[in-house]
Amino acid sequence: MVEQNIIHLCIRGDREATKSLYQQCAPYVYAIIKNYFVEDVDRKDAMQEVFAQVYMSLKNFDFTKGSFQNWLSKLAVNQCATLIRKSKKISFVYSLETIDTADDVSTEFLNHLNVTDLENMLKNMPVGYKTIFLLSVIDEYNHKEISELLGISQETSRSQLFRALKWIKNNILTDSKMVQYGLF
Repeated sequence: MVEQNIIHLCIRGDREATKSLYQQCAPYVYAIIKNYFVEDVDRKDAMQEVFAQVYMSLKNFDFTKGSFQNWLSKLAVNQCATLIRKSKKISFVYSLETIDTADDVSTEFLNHLNVTDLENMLKNMPVGYKTIFLLSVIDEYNHKEISELLGISQETSRSQLFRALKWIKNNILTDSKMVQYGLF
């Protein structure tokens, strides 16, 4: 994604390297951000915050611990979660019902959805469900990590994921797709 010498030059404050890093990474970071935020103004704010964090944290990136792309992805997702939490635009559905894990919805059907299906699903999904779904299923955070990022309990994270998957099943998947994926 980005050559090591560009990163080293950025750490030294080279403006051309900083510009090059932004140009190379912006489309990738934007692809992450657009999943978390619907409004353009929120996306622009998130881009600014992510790249500010990238430039401030670049000196901490260690090539021996993983790829720059993975580091950048984790930083972008964490920054999105932080912005969502701070904006207080997220709300979670709490209820007294007990979630029966035996009735848990499989995520196997997600492998069969195309990009358009996924984008439409995320666009229409309630923010609380979407945030937990993205963090858990797409970005592969565990419930402990999600609870720390968003300042919620692990149980809330689990129940919101369950509800998000149910929401997908009830609102996105057509009857024919549900039959095709073995959900009926």
